[in-house]
Amino acid sequence: MEQRRASVAAGFAALSHHKLVLLLAATTALIGWTAAVTALPTLQEWVGGTLAGDAFIRNNPTQAPGLFFDLVQQKWPAFEGMRRTAGWMGAVGVVLQMFFAGGIVAVLGRGRFGFGQFLEPARRNFWHNVKCFLIFVLVALIAFGIWLGAAFGVRKLLEDAPPDAGSIAALRWVCWAGVVLIFAALSLLYDFARAARRYAGLGAIRSYRFARHALSGAWLRALGLWFFWAILGGAAVLVAFYLAWVMPAVSPVGILVMLILQFGVLWLRSAVRVAAWGSYLDFLDGRARHAIAATARIRYTVAAPAPSSL
Repeated sequence: MEQRRASVAAGFAALSHHKLVLLLAATTALIGWTAAVTALPTLQEWVGGTLAGDAFIRNNPTQAPGLFFDLVQQKWPAFEGMRRTAGWMGAVGVVLQMFFAGGIVAVLGRGRFGFGQFLEPARRNFWHNVKCFLIFVLVALIAFGIWLGAAFGVRKLLEDAPPDAGSIAALRWVCWAGVVLIFAALSLLYDFARAARRYAGLGAIRSYRFARHALSGAWLRALGLWFFWAILGGAAVLVAFYLAWVMPAVSPVGILVMLILQFGVLWLRSAVRVAAWGSYLDFLDGRARHAIAATARIRYTVAAPAPSSL
């Protein structure tokens, strides 16, 4: 328990790297802005110099939501283009996340660093992180397929039960709980496999072995860290998003504050990710030597030639 608290404290300490949080938030904002560019002419036409546009900009609590949905319905082709662009920019965001992770695992928790010290390991570890991501996707498809297939099989056995039966509700809760636990476990393996490059130049497969050995005997503590940051971060982001959504802006200063609050949602999301990495790396710093040794023993056992019979 004390070690878990120390890892949580290390996560909060990682927030002192403000420029790293700002880098992630600014990159996310840039990706979102790029996706929204295709709808800007429509927004300028609809918002500029109109009473509806004024109510929308000022986020009038009784009018802005309805006006927004009316705009989407009337100008759907423009928003459809934005939706498709957002899909591609989301893929760019995933690639950038893999790139930044290589720098984060190299510098976080090791004192002050410059962007050069961050970007060089990000470049060096990028291909490794891509391979780790592909393994994560493949394993996730298999794991979720098996779990959901088993849940569907159990549901077939209960097909004669009424829809409001307690067994159906219990199965639904168990199914969703299993999905969350599987995703949490695979996310930890994925992040720890990427973090393995902090300690040794391992390949993708051996990095997953490192992650498995690092988690051996400490799954509950690691899952506790994952759920801590997922729940705390999710709650913080949802509260900030809600405040930005309902805040009316009756003056130019109010509009500026609202925009800052909206960017604050992105900042919070980025801060939570940096803090989670800080906790994970503190967790790994105490277990890396054992995990590396166990991974090396596996490699030796596999690679060692069979004894000669002569």
